[in-house]
Amino acid sequence: MKTYVVAALPVYKMEDVKIVEAVEADFVELRLDYMDKLEVDLDFLERFKDKVILTIRDVREGGVKEIPDEEKEAFLRELHRRGFLYDVEASFLERRRVEYKGKIVSAHYFNSVPSVDELEKTYEKYKEAFVVKFAVVGRGNYKGVLASMLKYDNVAVMPMGVPPLERIAFSILGSRLVYGYVKEPTAPGQMHYKALLEVLKILRNY
Repeated sequence: MKTYVVAALPVYKMEDVKIVEAVEADFVELRLDYMDKLEVDLDFLERFKDKVILTIRDVREGGVKEIPDEEKEAFLRELHRRGFLYDVEASFLERRRVEYKGKIVSAHYFNSVPSVDELEKTYEKYKEAFVVKFAVVGRGNYKGVLASMLKYDNVAVMPMGVPPLERIAFSILGSRLVYGYVKEPTAPGQMHYKALLEVLKILRNY
């Protein structure tokens, strides 16, 4: 299965989106939770629909600005109506009814390592997603927990706060997504997406 390289881009204002066309990754994740107000020109983004992942990350899962659930739900519903790919937290789906089939469903564990059973239950609930993504702090038995989920074709796993090469290692083992950054890291352990592409190119041609 193909591993997609995702270049994460903080969006402070719509002007920041203009560089998407020049980014050579498979996807560009637009992190909209960096905006003071969720004012997004979806008409402008239509031409990048096949390239962007829109994310409003919850503050409790690594987001920057707090976006009310009602506003986030309405925005995600509009994204679904218009056929955009987005990333939504499993925890948000527990609170709000938003479409997740064919989207990215994520769960972040910054302070503790979950059990394999916990991740299995989340996967089973949202297995119709395009990708179910688990990000786990790099401590304890995190490697074994993350590796255990790679038996599924549509799972992405990534350790946080560890050397970036560990993320590459998990992509080689089968993680469907591997994240780098465009301008600044949006999560612990990211490397620049161009460096990520270069390493993967070398490994794939070995």
